[in-house]
Amino acid sequence: MAEFFWVGNHPGLDLFNTAAADDNGEPVELLDGFDALAGWLGEAHLVTPTDVRTVPARQHPQLLRWTRRLRDAGRQVVDRDVPRAADARDLDAIVAEVPVRLTHSGESESNTPIKAAAPHDRIRLALALAVLDATRLDRSRIRRCESPRCVLLYYDTSKNRSRRWCDMAVCGNRAKAHAHYHRTKHAPTR
Repeated sequence: MAEFFWVGNHPGLDLFNTAAADDNGEPVELLDGFDALAGWLGEAHLVTPTDVRTVPARQHPQLLRWTRRLRDAGRQVVDRDVPRAADARDLDAIVAEVPVRLTHSGESESNTPIKAAAPHDRIRLALALAVLDATRLDRSRIRRCESPRCVLLYYDTSKNRSRRWCDMAVCGNRAKAHAHYHRTKHAPTR
């Protein structure tokens, strides 16, 4: 099972980070099957485990493809480092595929009057809402890790907007070790 990156400070950005890169900067697909998607959904807590378990097997490939399309279109909209500037039409078309209905709920814990009937549609609705919410974040705070081989995005919540790496323990540590090596390698010997 894949290890996911939970460095985005937002579920939409964490979904974008399922299209990652290895240590050499080569693309890595973390959502490489429905089991991986189910694992990500379980860790993200966007839907109930029952919704994930009750998706009919025949719908697994379709839901996985749709999720990847949503992820890629959403990332095109928010990532300033993407080679081509994207408009939101692709993203709008993808989220429009989710059949929803407006409903009145007397439950105070329900934060949205939008519902979906089938388990796979509830999953798509939760993913779509997370991605759409990510597109409304302050773009100046959405950053890509400064490591040249890392493609992970995060929402910088630091007071002075100084966060540089997706994770200080991984990319930040590598960058500091690399800088230290080059400083000491080229330092005059005594």
